[in-house]
Amino acid sequence: MLSGRFSLKQLVAAEIQHCIRTAAGQKLRATAVSEAQSISPTIFAAVLETYLEECTAHDGMPSHLDMIKALVFAAGATEQDVQNARPTPGNAAAMALYRDIGLRGAACHILGAGAVEHYYASLCPRIYEAYTGIYGLSREAAQTYLIHGPLDQEHAARALAIADEAVAIHGWTVIEQCVADAFVATSLHYDGMFQAATGRTVFWDGVSE
Repeated sequence: MLSGRFSLKQLVAAEIQHCIRTAAGQKLRATAVSEAQSISPTIFAAVLETYLEECTAHDGMPSHLDMIKALVFAAGATEQDVQNARPTPGNAAAMALYRDIGLRGAACHILGAGAVEHYYASLCPRIYEAYTGIYGLSREAAQTYLIHGPLDQEHAARALAIADEAVAIHGWTVIEQCVADAFVATSLHYDGMFQAATGRTVFWDGVSE
């Protein structure tokens, strides 16, 4: 997408997979909020704040899911297109791994997500520039990528702030594995978006650019 290699129709197919994954993620974040209440006030506060920013209309902004839907609608898709779509193999695998990370604990959930968001924050502005500059989407349509640059920096910092407590609860090995698995899940999600755009069930080999 960054180079304009795909058509607008392919972009929409990929972003609908983003909708599917984000809808599933809302449920995982809600579960993490519920579980965090009995773990630690600090972890609960961190998980709750990120949940509110991602999953609700918070501080006058739509939820992440609503912003992605606005993007695909602006690009020509309908609500029915989103509802009829099914996860690609890569996206299904990604959601399963995200779910497994969440089952390890609320701290595992927020740290895995936060580690990914640290890097995603740098990618978002590049996607925004491609979507508005190459694909001709409006600033409003592509706002999820405009907003999630700085917002995900905040999420990453918030997650890192509870890292020591998370390690004290779960041990270093568990937390390290959660972070590693979160990056694998994210790679699988991008595989799933690529699969939707191309119709090819292929996975990144970890080497090719």
